[in-house]
Amino acid sequence: MLDPDRDQARELLLDELQKPEYNRPESVITKVLGWLMERLNRLIEIIPGSNGLSTLLLGVVLTILVAGIYFAVRGTRRTGRLTDRATGPVLDEVGLTAADYRARASAAARNGDWDRVLLDSYRAIAAGVDERALLDELPGTTAREIAVGLHAPFPDHAADLLEAADAFDAVCYGDQHATQVQAERVRELDRVLAKTRPARLRAGMNG
Repeated sequence: MLDPDRDQARELLLDELQKPEYNRPESVITKVLGWLMERLNRLIEIIPGSNGLSTLLLGVVLTILVAGIYFAVRGTRRTGRLTDRATGPVLDEVGLTAADYRARASAAARNGDWDRVLLDSYRAIAAGVDERALLDELPGTTAREIAVGLHAPFPDHAADLLEAADAFDAVCYGDQHATQVQAERVRELDRVLAKTRPARLRAGMNG
């Protein structure tokens, strides 16, 4: 239907909104749409002239609304997937050392597999701090929990650790892909932390 009249266009929008992805009670999308439809009806009623102008205006607004709803719902569902799923453990393979993860990251870098570089570099960080006994009960710990736990021993790198943890979750659980810059940043962070004396050890030596 290429040229619907006012009532038909309103029916098209209402039919679109009956789809399951839009049926969220009292959602922001529902409230905004209700407000827009009310203002649109009032605007059309006061437009002088032919029905053709009203129909054209309604068709344009309908197209914009449907496109806006689609991208809003798509973004919300993507964010929800990341929020729901980004809770898995970092170290889910038994028996691998930090050196093993670093070797895998190096091999992945040679192949240009930046997702694998980022993931194994962060796992190398986790395995490395486990080998140095800097965190308790590391098995089953999430990326962000590791980053937060390392604030005390590595306060100068707290922000970098949180950024690396978020990147790990986004790639591992959020269906996103790492760039070379992101992957190399996490890889370099692993190198730096491996050479850095933890703050509590420095304090103990100074005391």
